[in-house]
Amino acid sequence: MKKLSAFGLALLFLAAQALFAGSVTPSASAQSSDPRTLLQVRIEHMTPRVVSAGDTELRITAEVTNVGDRPITNIVAAVQVGPRQTTSAQLAQTLVEPPPATAGESAWVGVSDRLDKGASAQLSITAPLAQLGLHEPGVYPLLLNINGTPAYGGTARLAAVDLLLPVLGGSGSARGGAPTAVSMLWPFAAREPKVVSVSHDRGAVLSDDELAGELAPGGRLHSLVSAAESQRGNAALFDSLCFAVDPDLLETVDAMSKGYRVRTESGIVEGKGREHAERWLADLRALVANHCVVELPYAGADLGALTQIPSEIDLVNEAVTNDATILHLLNITPRSGVLWPGGGLSPAALQEAADAGVTTVITAPTAVENQGARLVTYDPLVRAGFALASTRGSGAARATEQPEVATQSAVAAVALRAGLGGEATEHPVLVAPPHEWNVSHTELTNMLDSLGRLQEAGLVNPTSLDEVLSTVGPETPGDTGTSGTPQASNPGSSTSLPDDVLETLSDVESTAADLQSAMSVDPTRQVEPISLIQPLHKAVIRATSQAWRDDGDYRIAAKVAQRQVRQLSSKITVSTPSQPVSLASASSPLPVTLSNDLPVAVTVRIKFDNSPGLRPSKIEDTPLAANSRVSRLIPAETLRAGRFIVNVSLSTPGGTTLGQTSRMELTSSEFGVVTVVLTATAGAALVLLSGRRIYRRMKTQREERG
Repeated sequence: MKKLSAFGLALLFLAAQALFAGSVTPSASAQSSDPRTLLQVRIEHMTPRVVSAGDTELRITAEVTNVGDRPITNIVAAVQVGPRQTTSAQLAQTLVEPPPATAGESAWVGVSDRLDKGASAQLSITAPLAQLGLHEPGVYPLLLNINGTPAYGGTARLAAVDLLLPVLGGSGSARGGAPTAVSMLWPFAAREPKVVSVSHDRGAVLSDDELAGELAPGGRLHSLVSAAESQRGNAALFDSLCFAVDPDLLETVDAMSKGYRVRTESGIVEGKGREHAERWLADLRALVANHCVVELPYAGADLGALTQIPSEIDLVNEAVTNDATILHLLNITPRSGVLWPGGGLSPAALQEAADAGVTTVITAPTAVENQGARLVTYDPLVRAGFALASTRGSGAARATEQPEVATQSAVAAVALRAGLGGEATEHPVLVAPPHEWNVSHTELTNMLDSLGRLQEAGLVNPTSLDEVLSTVGPETPGDTGTSGTPQASNPGSSTSLPDDVLETLSDVESTAADLQSAMSVDPTRQVEPISLIQPLHKAVIRATSQAWRDDGDYRIAAKVAQRQVRQLSSKITVSTPSQPVSLASASSPLPVTLSNDLPVAVTVRIKFDNSPGLRPSKIEDTPLAANSRVSRLIPAETLRAGRFIVNVSLSTPGGTTLGQTSRMELTSSEFGVVTVVLTATAGAALVLLSGRRIYRRMKTQREERG
């Protein structure tokens, strides 16, 4: 009976649990019991981006996708508001860990009754600003909260997106005094280097054709040009933009515009982006005309890593002095001595950059002491806003890879710096997005329009980079200007390349120097050897790019540089007759053919290996004219008769192998001097031994008879 009663109580308890679980109201505090991501939310549209007089409601649309392994039912969403941000330190902490969103809340709206695995649904929320409690000017954290009930589980928060919303209030500016000077860097850089081969006669080969899509209308690089161009109507805002360009990207696009090839799994094919490259380069040239332009390190190179690679040239200098390339391709000279590196600011790198002529380095707040160049810092709080969507959170309750969220956070940080909330900075705000900025045209335009709204409200004064650089003093090491401001990276230290990568790149540099020493200008072609060697140095610089994600990427890039060395050295070859060579005498010369497919003269050294039956005479180094093919007879002495194989190869006088080893089959019926001497000696010894044996036998027979 006791067992039966206990069983009945258990059934009653389970029934009550099911009953109450089915009637749970969605709550902001509901937490997912499943650590795996079940829903993914992507913001598509939010308006207004900056709340001002006349705005009465907030509208958000998004796409919700079931990325889990089970159906989800009763999906609902709401917008919740956190406490008003009043200081830079407070907003910096919010960017790291948002506070509880308990200051205001919209009504919950339905998203989908059921969402199967892989299915998506549209989310649309319209919330009155008064209901959200957005009355006082300031910057407010918003939480887009998504709740649902996964199969085999209870109601829980399954996804969330954190946003920031500036509220200007009815009177416009929330501060007195002069508006804050704001200048913005606008980067044009590839997401990663694409060149894997450069031939003097067949153009460039790229690792893939992604750049063609980025250059086409709607692509990342096309959007950066068109969004900036759309702001010409606001002269002050347009002039506050300074375009930062990567010389490697410019060279790559220029090579694409002349015809290029792409390496694929099935082989090398023709690229499809030639027309897009031509048009984009022309549009960029028109955009930057008579405007501010600054230089990025070549291919986003890590300057600190370059200082670790032994080379006969200054690799840092090669990476930071490409103003001639920019002038040639864009018809404009960048700001003299100004560099915006992505990182790698080791003391040695700064010193070498200063020695190369860099006078101003735009960087994050860093503990590295000045090494001959002035350090001008971009705003770390705004940069943290840009980094929000790509560096933040994990699991079901955080958004990932949402550049729209990042640009909104950056605008909010600018607004707070300008005094929206009560604390205004006394210094100009330099806005610096990531070099590989990946944002749609619509979102770029929304961001610039939002800055325009702050300008209209009297909070910011768009200012040219030249004015900012003329007003700021040398950076004090370690002074961030904002206590507690997070940094997306530590630009005060350089990337530590794997030892094997450093060794490979060092070998490439050593080989490049030796190849160059073996080359000279051919009077008929007038091509400088450096034009063939320079691509090897650039391949080494690309291999240190900060765009690479891990050690595996660095190793692949180092192998690309190594492959380019082999491709260049393979243009000088030696060939031998395809049929066996019959030697008429012991001193018959050996025929070889030397080929040089390079447009420069090259001095080569002929070597014979695996030749125990042959003794070649001393062979002088041979100069080969550009694009030449010559036959030579190599003096040699045959040491034995018969058929044997000899390996013939070429190298530079310094020892770098050129081309492939060629095999020569020899047939000899003649005896060389050494062979004759040996044969004669052996014959004499045989006669003596035979005579001695006959003498002893005759002597023995006489003794037996006697």
